[in-house]
Amino acid sequence: MKKIKVMLVEDDPRWQREIVDDLEKESDLEVVRVVSTKEEAIEAAKEIEMDVILMDINLTENNMDGIEATFEIFSLGKGIKIIMLTALGDRDTIVKAIEYGAVNYVNKSSFLDILDCIREAYRNEVSLHPNATGAILREIRLKSLTPMEKNIYTLKEEGYTRPQMAQYFHTTLDTIGTHMKNISRKLKRRK
Repeated sequence: MKKIKVMLVEDDPRWQREIVDDLEKESDLEVVRVVSTKEEAIEAAKEIEMDVILMDINLTENNMDGIEATFEIFSLGKGIKIIMLTALGDRDTIVKAIEYGAVNYVNKSSFLDILDCIREAYRNEVSLHPNATGAILREIRLKSLTPMEKNIYTLKEEGYTRPQMAQYFHTTLDTIGTHMKNISRKLKRRK
């Protein structure tokens, strides 16, 4: 049986050990390289044959350089599947990672899910992990909104009231109410 060649890109030595130990217990997986920086990841992707990369998002202090590495590796055109492996869960980060070439986004604490994601990515049977699904669906749904509706939706998420939004946009409460109804109708239609 051909083993799935996996590279781990992780800067934390403890996580490196734990993830590699767990991956090496799997008879169909082979860890071909473990690196801890964006630069090492890109070089290894150029030089070594691999199928899947588990990529941490923050390789140096909250810089999200794992997403940058993902984009550069994806741009090589080698067909390497990249799974973001992180503790971060904010929507914008998830969407950006997928836009930059990741095929999935999994929390580090979901180890059994990581194994499934590796195998699915290798077989080109990618289904988004629940850690990513909500953010991607939200982004797709928001594309149906007009620019004004998106602005109102964002302010609503930030806790603005209708009177505050009316004041912010120099408009009436009725206009804000009409936009809110349109937003609700569009987002419900897409569920």
